[in-house]
Amino acid sequence: MASVAALGLPRFARCESPAAPAPDVYPTWRPGELELHFIYTGCGENCFYILPDGTSILNDTGDFYRPSDIADIPLLPSAERLGGEWVSRYLSRVYPEKTIDYLMFSHWHTDHVGAADIGQKTTPNAGWRYRRFRDGTSGNGFRCVAEDFAFRRYLDHQYPTWGTYNTHDRMSVALVKPWLEAERKKGLLAEKFKVGALNQIAMLHEPEKYKGAFSIRNLCANGVAWDGAEGVRDYAAEHVKATGKDRVKQNTLSSAFLIRYGKFSYYAGGDVCGRLKCADGSEVDYEEVVGRLAQSVTVCKMNHHGFWDAMSEGFVRSVRAKAYISCVWSPGQVNSKTLERMTSRELHAGLSPLVVPNLVPKSCVKKYEGRPFMANIPQEARNGVHVAVKVAPGGDSCRMYLLDARDESMRVLRTFDL
Repeated sequence: MASVAALGLPRFARCESPAAPAPDVYPTWRPGELELHFIYTGCGENCFYILPDGTSILNDTGDFYRPSDIADIPLLPSAERLGGEWVSRYLSRVYPEKTIDYLMFSHWHTDHVGAADIGQKTTPNAGWRYRRFRDGTSGNGFRCVAEDFAFRRYLDHQYPTWGTYNTHDRMSVALVKPWLEAERKKGLLAEKFKVGALNQIAMLHEPEKYKGAFSIRNLCANGVAWDGAEGVRDYAAEHVKATGKDRVKQNTLSSAFLIRYGKFSYYAGGDVCGRLKCADGSEVDYEEVVGRLAQSVTVCKMNHHGFWDAMSEGFVRSVRAKAYISCVWSPGQVNSKTLERMTSRELHAGLSPLVVPNLVPKSCVKKYEGRPFMANIPQEARNGVHVAVKVAPGGDSCRMYLLDARDESMRVLRTFDL
């Protein structure tokens, strides 16, 4: 991989000589650290990663909420801005550059991408809020971030044949497609997420410093899963052939990847979940297939926000994470059966994992009070938190930070060493 100088890319230099932060404020990134940020807005999944050499990745930025849930799932810090606008402001506090290296979408749902204002309300009980962009279009989600930051590279699970299997959200595709076509003319590089690839998502600044210590493996996308060796298996195509219906749930089509840095590992898979028919007529837990590829990890972003149909026993038994994190925008995403599996000592070989929904709704606190799994969920999550994981240089240790999402102070409420 070419050096930053050869590529003509700016250095991520904010922390060359950082001032000592206040004890209760999130510490700034330093070269060699891996950072994972899970940003709470109350209306979508928003993940941002800074790799050890400063390479940056925005992985989903959604905007979707139900007005009836506002009392239980508050829009934070307030409802005065769109979710994507709050994400952009958060990024400006942890990332000093104005260009983000990668923009990645796991799948076509508005809580992961955002929506264009095309007058189509596909979900009657959803609350739609939009803003006008510089190009004259209107929308929300990631486009709010794109007003403040430029991007170098783009990846999604279906590019360039969007809409495969007929389950995509038209409002999300309508938000991305014209923007991407315009940005490609300016030099943005766009690619399909390549299943099985090692380091398609690569360090772009100083990769030579971390050779052999850091990697990103693409596990699945669009219903196709890596076989763990040199090939892939198209489970979605088998399902279509076995059922005779050209339709696979969009969540199941999500892309998933695994980051390894020294002893540390991290899994993220959008909304991967569901069962599929195989060519021989049998049925497979697709989520478990993906979990077996990831194997045991340090931190796991919950599939499908921890909803009832995700984090299956087979998946959890495979990943056996020390910590599970989710971006919550619905009360149903803090589900008792899912929480029981994620805190099961039997499934985790005697370990008791930390489980961090970035919000535990008031209704769930009341309903689950006294249940054993509540002991694994930090109290601070009841008011809404951003979750940040900082992995030390070399990957030998890591710390999780819970940050107050009720304002923009980046105040640290609690930390956990994983």
